Amino acid sequence: LLEHHRKSLEKKRLAIKGNFEEVANKLNSHACTFTRKVGKNEKLFGSVSAQDIYDELKKAGFAIDRTAISLKDPIKALGVHSVSVRLHPEVAATVKVWIVKDEG
Repeated sequence: LLEHHRKSLEKKRLAIKGNFEEVANKLNSHACTFTRKVGKNEKLFGSVSAQDIYDELKKAGFAIDRTAISLKDPIKALGVHSVSVRLHPEVAATVKVWIVKDEG
């Protein structure tokens, strides 16, 4: 009985991990683009935070926890940045975050 219960739990754990791996594959091929005003020397006015990235991913249909986004400091430079998203203890993804100049 105990062995059967253990096998059942392992099967559930693998199914959950598989779901997270599917989401990770989609995240790995997803990119977020943010347009920001810049000043002298291409220095950003403001920054892009984990909350900004979370909001953008939510709009794109990703149901992830905001705390899954691993961003030590807000992004304050133009260009492409790789941001890690930890979905599960054994599953992580990398989202490309593009910061482009607001020409307006």
